[in-house]
Amino acid sequence: MAKRNVDLTSQEWRDLVFADKNKDFGAYELRRQSDKRHNMAVLFTVVGLIVVFILILAYSKYSDFRAEQEQLALQEQREKMAAAELLQQEEDEPEPEPEEVEEQKMEMEIPEIPEEVLATVQVTQIAIVDADKVQNEVMDMEEQKEDNTARGVVNQEGSDDVDKFEAVKEQVIVKEPEPEKPKEEEIFVAVEQPAEFPGGQAALMKWLSNNIRYPEAAQQNDIQGRVVVKFVVEKDGSVGHAEIARGVDKDLDREALRVVNKMPKWQPGKNNGVAVRSYFNLPVTFRLQNQ
Repeated sequence: MAKRNVDLTSQEWRDLVFADKNKDFGAYELRRQSDKRHNMAVLFTVVGLIVVFILILAYSKYSDFRAEQEQLALQEQREKMAAAELLQQEEDEPEPEPEEVEEQKMEMEIPEIPEEVLATVQVTQIAIVDADKVQNEVMDMEEQKEDNTARGVVNQEGSDDVDKFEAVKEQVIVKEPEPEKPKEEEIFVAVEQPAEFPGGQAALMKWLSNNIRYPEAAQQNDIQGRVVVKFVVEKDGSVGHAEIARGVDKDLDREALRVVNKMPKWQPGKNNGVAVRSYFNLPVTFRLQNQ
């Protein structure tokens, strides 16, 4: 009898097995429906695996979403704490005393008149003396009128221009004062409406966090602290005249100045609704993450 491949799940094989047996018995019926059961089992297994995979993927996505939300909440809490700390520091900072503007006094310089004297001829007084003791010749009145020489108590050499000395007596020479230099516009320490970063304190903290680069040397030497930068907010909102009011380290101070000078325009301070120049003290905190 030749061998051949036989499909054990085929109808032919079932008929061969149950050829001389009672087909109404339950075994034949179970064997006949075994194909359907096997297919259903495979289908349910595949569907079950797909459902499990979807559940695992959804749980992973949900976990990532929860972690991201927790990170955002933590970041927001840190920003609020930093803003509150900044406000507290500003309240604790003593206000710098207003600079006293020296009053410019204008003194009028009185010009010096050169000591030029008028040439005079001594007026000879009449006295009865001996002829051999006469020293000065006496001129009569007509001769004195015709002579333009000025008369004095002594003989004195000098200028013969009588009109010049008469004019000097009538004129007072006053040197014109130099024009005052234009005063620089006042910078206010305290204003009715303080200058503000666009978006408020939270936006300022976020901008500083995104733009500060912690100096490598300070990181290696484990240097950290708070640098206070004093600057002027101009009437157009621009920032200038930045200087270190309280330093920590030369690298940290230099980085704080760089960031402040890079800041965008602020909303200027105002007095009576008018924009004015005003000072602002900004603490910049450098803190290492592993601390």
